Amino acid sequence: MTSNAFDPFALIRSILGPRGFALADAPPDAELRALLQLGETAASAGPSVAVALSAITTPRVRALFAGRQTTFRTASGLRFTVDGHDVFAATLSAGYLPEGRDFEAFMQLVRPGSVVVDVGANFGLYALSAALYARPRGKVFAFEPAPDAFALLEQNIAENGLRALVTARPAAVGATAGRAQFYVGRDVSFSSLHRTRRLEEGAKPVDVDVVALDEALAHLPSIDLLKIDVEGGEGDVLRGARELLGRSRAPIVQFEFSHKNLDEARRAAFDETIALLGGDGFRIYRRDAASPVAPPDPSEAFSGNLFLAREGESAERLLRALDRTRKGAPDARDLGALALLRRIAEQNEALQHAELMQREVIQVADSIVGEGVSDGSEAVRAMQQAWLETRKRALDAENQVNSLTASVEGRNRFLEQSAEKIAALREIDAKLRARIEALEAALQAAQEKINATRAEYEQLRARLKASETKREYLIKVAKRVQARYEALAARLGEEAAAEPAAEDETTSS
Repeated sequence: MTSNAFDPFALIRSILGPRGFALADAPPDAELRALLQLGETAASAGPSVAVALSAITTPRVRALFAGRQTTFRTASGLRFTVDGHDVFAATLSAGYLPEGRDFEAFMQLVRPGSVVVDVGANFGLYALSAALYARPRGKVFAFEPAPDAFALLEQNIAENGLRALVTARPAAVGATAGRAQFYVGRDVSFSSLHRTRRLEEGAKPVDVDVVALDEALAHLPSIDLLKIDVEGGEGDVLRGARELLGRSRAPIVQFEFSHKNLDEARRAAFDETIALLGGDGFRIYRRDAASPVAPPDPSEAFSGNLFLAREGESAERLLRALDRTRKGAPDARDLGALALLRRIAEQNEALQHAELMQREVIQVADSIVGEGVSDGSEAVRAMQQAWLETRKRALDAENQVNSLTASVEGRNRFLEQSAEKIAALREIDAKLRARIEALEAALQAAQEKINATRAEYEQLRARLKASETKREYLIKVAKRVQARYEALAARLGEEAAAEPAAEDETTSS
């Protein structure tokens, strides 16, 4: 638990230390986390590869926590209780943050004393992490309308001792204040004021308060950072925060943008809001782009975070943070895994195509059998021709399925071999960990001996210093004694020289 007492050394460590997301403990499934860490590389390779990876990882993530509450600790010292039903929270608990580079860049922008606003706070990952870096005089304002998520948010704030820094409010954020229905999905991170394509059919609506940031935060003279994750309502949030952003000195906004969350009306409202903010000097920035960009085109099917910053100081700070968190080239292992994922994606597409062909074959066969055919030669020939074409397509589909089956079996053998290699690597890793622990124990013992020797050295040094002082004192005493001795000897010499003269005078008398 984070202490309420201000610790200047903890503040210095938080300023100088890394600000990316990482678990403090070992992940519950190291192999799953390794797969999850391929996410950004897979997305850059293409949607089909990303979908193939998600098809592998998402069921495993859901099964890992089985829809129960779970907890994890971060390397920054925070402890979170989360809902395992939410695939985003479950993925974090497995040790991976999908938007990890954006999270790290956002946290690098937080300074001691920063004022941060988190709209769509969920269980508090951004809000509580920002509070750590904004200490001791910073403030974080978090808004979350989903009742269960808000309860976890308040619990996490209390358990981490951050009530003095984080103010949480159970409300949705929009363009104007009022009341509205909020659709809560099984994955609470997909919940929204709008029925988006990412919500399942059974999402239940609840009545919630809606606030506009211009009114809710009217007491603030300025904010530094605003994070928005509201599943399609980003334009409304920005429209309701225009005055707040306008009076802030150098604000930076991070907001989620997904084509899945925007219908034509919401897209038009978003574009209109961006145009208004553009007139106020704000520009859109995108990761790995060194200059302002236009909103993503609908045909691009973009899903990810975008950034808003006013030209000048805030834009320069944002670009530096994005540059510092730039992703390097994938290593050889990632490329090998990516090649396998691409092959899996190709096989999945081919299997879907084969299944489609089989369905078409069945439909054609049903149509031939079901029709009443006369004895005319033309009808017979047409029927025979249709049957031959159908049979040929069926054989082609069967051959393709057999080929794909062989490929899948080969892939399974490859995975089995990989599993054996992974097991061997784990065994080597366990031995290395044991050796590291032994070396750490030996290092600790050596450090203790060094500390003991250093203490003895300091004692000896103190004694030598005392001896040196005593020696200097004795030298001074010896010098004084020698001076007195020399003075006495001189006097004795003078007296001895005077005595013969006195005797001579007595004799002569």
